[in-house]
Amino acid sequence: MKGPTSSGQLKASLGLILTCLPWLALLAYLASVSWFLTDDAFISFRYVRNLLEGHGLVFNPGERVEGYSNFLWVLELAAIWRALGVAPEDAAPWLSVAFTAGTIGALAWWVYRLPSLRNRGLVGWMALGLVCSSATFAVWTSGGGLETRQFTFFIVLAVVCLSLYRDRRAGLLAVSLSLAGAALTRPEGPLIAVCCFGWFFVQRDGRRQTDESGWRELAYLATPFAILVAAHFLFRYAYYGEWLPNTYYAKHVRPWYESGFRYLWAAALETGLYLLIPLAWVALRHRWRETRDGIHALVLLLIAVHMAYVMRVGGDHFEYRPLDFYWPLLALPVAEGIACIGSRIAAFDRRRIPHRLWWPGAGACALILYIPVIFYCGAMQAVLLFEGARIDERIVRLHIELDEGNAGWLLAAPGMPALVAVSNDLRRQSAFQSVASPFAEHREFANRQLRGWQPYENMERGVIPDDALAAGGALGIRFYYLPDLKVIDVHGLTDATVARNPVTTPNHQRIIAHDRHPPPGYLEQRGVNFKVHPAASSEAQALVRGRYAVKVPPGLWMPFNSDDHEWVAASFAGHDLQAMSMGDYVAGLSGDNPPVIRSDWDVYLIENHLIYVKEQCGPEDVDARFFLRLYPVDVNHLPVHRKQYGFIIRNFSFGRFGWREFETCFVATRLPEYDIAAIRTGQYVPAEGRMWEGSFEVVEPADDGKAAP
Repeated sequence: MKGPTSSGQLKASLGLILTCLPWLALLAYLASVSWFLTDDAFISFRYVRNLLEGHGLVFNPGERVEGYSNFLWVLELAAIWRALGVAPEDAAPWLSVAFTAGTIGALAWWVYRLPSLRNRGLVGWMALGLVCSSATFAVWTSGGGLETRQFTFFIVLAVVCLSLYRDRRAGLLAVSLSLAGAALTRPEGPLIAVCCFGWFFVQRDGRRQTDESGWRELAYLATPFAILVAAHFLFRYAYYGEWLPNTYYAKHVRPWYESGFRYLWAAALETGLYLLIPLAWVALRHRWRETRDGIHALVLLLIAVHMAYVMRVGGDHFEYRPLDFYWPLLALPVAEGIACIGSRIAAFDRRRIPHRLWWPGAGACALILYIPVIFYCGAMQAVLLFEGARIDERIVRLHIELDEGNAGWLLAAPGMPALVAVSNDLRRQSAFQSVASPFAEHREFANRQLRGWQPYENMERGVIPDDALAAGGALGIRFYYLPDLKVIDVHGLTDATVARNPVTTPNHQRIIAHDRHPPPGYLEQRGVNFKVHPAASSEAQALVRGRYAVKVPPGLWMPFNSDDHEWVAASFAGHDLQAMSMGDYVAGLSGDNPPVIRSDWDVYLIENHLIYVKEQCGPEDVDARFFLRLYPVDVNHLPVHRKQYGFIIRNFSFGRFGWREFETCFVATRLPEYDIAAIRTGQYVPAEGRMWEGSFEVVEPADDGKAAP
């Protein structure tokens, strides 16, 4: 089908473009409000850095572990850094914006060229509105530095090319390369490709083509994809010694259908999938009856199969990230479905109504139906976006509760109170297992990490000894800005041994993507000897954070802990190294600051730290675990889901926060920046319960605060 060429049609097209500009402006605004980076993206960024520095695609030089799952994204960022000098943390969000523009362009071209599309201008305007008004789609415009929007672009491009150009060899080649790009971007890409191949085979057979020509077309479609994806698998096996990425072993524990169901059901309520999918089905039936075109069946097939996959794995740690390609794929079928219903309403037998009564036309009926659809699909997620965007406090697990205070106008809509109540409950349950964490939670965590660790970007290379080895979670930002420090990921993303350590935690106690932990004695066996802390601007500040501090000009100190004093002295010889015994530090203050709790471990409150001290500690104390309840003066500092309790709880271990000096053990944890009214803390054993506990007041509680332990 040829596009319009007459001057009248050209003017109509320009007019349509102008009417679509407000939608694009809305998307740009929502994307700017939700612009963010995530800590996880910096894991890939470290692979990019090591590749350009000649170490290969590795997280730690000399250790070949595929701790990323976005091969093509990593190569693209490396190429941009090498060619243009733009670092990944700056390039990745804008690369995601470019793929967003490509996705919108592919959708517009689909509307413009799709044969037998009635009310093309109105359908295109409605389709663009559905995408651009989606707060969930807007969140992943910057992508948090992740590859999400690139994956969406490749899938949308493949579907558009299958829809418009499946009778051309060049079109089939474009589809194959697009699907290969998706497969090299995300692990679930091959699943999408198999669905596309299957749909094409059925569609081809339905057109009764000869076997020879049909198989030739299928070869054009599948061969480039098979070659590129097979090459990637062979490279992975040759380079890493595994057929699957290490992230698969780290994250996949067992099927987790109950979490996946909550994830998808919450997404359906917030984004209106319960309306979008039936409307797309209406368009499918209409198009199939009139033209025998089953392209909308492919859209629904991709979504159904992908939903089954998402349900099995339990959802995702990020806010509806895997579902990102749903919205642009559904936009055209949904808009066409609305137009079909509008046409049917307009064609109602007018003889049954008074002749003087006005009856709207097809376009007006479609618009009348479109208004509630776009409202119920976009209003709830928009409120959640703006509620999250205004949060700028220290948060751990964020759950935004919608109520009369922040969404009174939303609850006034028919049916919304019931939908919001169910959505609140689903998100509350998911928050405890870090499923579907809102973008604001990742943004605030990344911002705190950047404040503490980005100053190390100015540190001269070579300060950290070659044999220093750290252990920790949240690997991204910390160790991207400390590229010389080798690290063991305690959750297994970049460590093959931890990734394969069995998980016995039942599903209802799991934390998604954080289930794996090192086997007993593994960190000691590997020789973990270094624990670095956020950068400090002075020696005094550094020695509060760590036992040792080394000056790394200009005006920067690196605080760290280590159990091996002789190794520290030898490794940092020639550097401005300062040391303070925590035992001496605590002893020097104990006269004016006696322990706030006396028990198996004495607990001191020193400046903004709680320090646990145990003399004559034994080997069993290296497995000590502690709980900490913090009661703020102002409960508004708490995440929404903790306000009803009046406190926030933390669990931590000696293995991650403690160290030994001779026969004395120390554990230190930093308190929040806001005022704390009271603290309850103690030691526990997971299988046996609490061994000891105690509480004390810090400042006088506010009259309206919940501060009593």
